[in-house]
Amino acid sequence: MFAARLFHGKSLFEKKEHRRWTWESPNGTTHAEIDHIMTNRGWRLYDASVVQSFCGESGQRLLRAKIRFDHHLEKNTCHRPKGRKQAVFDEDLLNDALSLYDWRVAEDPTVDYELLLKGLRTCANAASLSLSSRNARISLNTKALLEKRRSLGMDRNEKTKNKKNKKKKTHLELLVANTGTRKAKTEEMSTGHQRVQYSAIGIET
Repeated sequence: MFAARLFHGKSLFEKKEHRRWTWESPNGTTHAEIDHIMTNRGWRLYDASVVQSFCGESGQRLLRAKIRFDHHLEKNTCHRPKGRKQAVFDEDLLNDALSLYDWRVAEDPTVDYELLLKGLRTCANAASLSLSSRNARISLNTKALLEKRRSLGMDRNEKTKNKKNKKKKTHLELLVANTGTRKAKTEEMSTGHQRVQYSAIGIET
């Protein structure tokens, strides 16, 4: 359960030995007994019990429980974590790394599992490919414009702090730098997206 990141939901509320929790499919073909209730997060399931048959219209007794949800955690599960990039591997390099690696087998299952993980990580690192970052799609000219805009902003802040500085940077210079940098960056990012789309459908640019 720990390896699968599951938690036992009935560890605090044990059912009586003579009680049985069963589940039957709507068409009546599947009939199973519920022995354990598993959750993907700890401290989420409370007060699990069985509702008596006379409390509902069905002849079967229903299983009820109180479930607590964290809105922020459930929302975060729908999004990719920040700072993580999808790993890309070279198939040929991965096959070579898997075939050349010295796979050892230990008698202790725990030690054998650790050796397996170590081998898989080693092979994955050997076959992983570096993904092109966002800065790789920007040319040197655009990087120079970004650096110029950054220097203008810093000079403007220094000018505000030190009024005796004779080197004056007007607001117009900063506005022109922002406009030119934004335009160049937008055009190059759009060209980069088109290049990726063309390569996906097999068109060389």
